[in-house]
Amino acid sequence: MGTNRGPAGASGPAPAPGGRVLPRPLLTAGVLLGVETAVLTGLGALLMVRGFGADIEDVGRAETGGLLALVGAACLGLVTWGVLRGRSGFRSPALVTQVLCLPVAWGLLQGGLYGYGVPLVVVPLAIIVALGFGGGYAGPAREGDA
Repeated sequence: MGTNRGPAGASGPAPAPGGRVLPRPLLTAGVLLGVETAVLTGLGALLMVRGFGADIEDVGRAETGGLLALVGAACLGLVTWGVLRGRSGFRSPALVTQVLCLPVAWGLLQGGLYGYGVPLVVVPLAIIVALGFGGGYAGPAREGDA
């Protein structure tokens, strides 16, 4: 008669056979990427709605900006999905996206928009560090490596 216990000394439930456990830093990076995706989606929707307002001089430009933000949110959502699934091919796009946020944040900080600039520095740096601690920069493990 068997038991439902894992190995001696192991805490928590044993992982399913064939299943991988996502390292906590990658889970953190994935959650922060998800928050970025939600914020970008909200900003894109806001731009699209505001584009129909009476105080907008160039409706086409406002609508295009909102559409591009929504497309960017969809792409970032795909990257988030890949990071949360533990797929190593999605870590590089996540890293590139975060590195591209830093010059934008620097410009916002220089313009005195600290409410926008500070989060745009802190969150990408946290994601970059989390990807690094989660093994995001190491090569894939091969069979036979000990």
